[in-house]
Amino acid sequence: MKSLKDEIIEALEKLFLDYKKAGMDYKKVQWELDYIIYPHIGSFLASGELSKEEGKEIFEFCEKKLREFKN
Repeated sequence: MKSLKDEIIEALEKLFLDYKKAGMDYKKVQWELDYIIYPHIGSFLASGELSKEEGKEIFEFCEKKLREFKN
């Protein structure tokens, strides 16, 4: 069984691919992360379903993918 962290990263990978296919720009992706994705990840951290280390890994993954949209 996959961990919650692995499931989230897998879903985010698909989401970022969908963003690229849709031709979304950096600002739109950044907005989605700031106002939709990050609050949900924060709720998993607050509830204890994700550890701080797992949350950090997910946020770093998102920031790496966001940089790809900037370039």
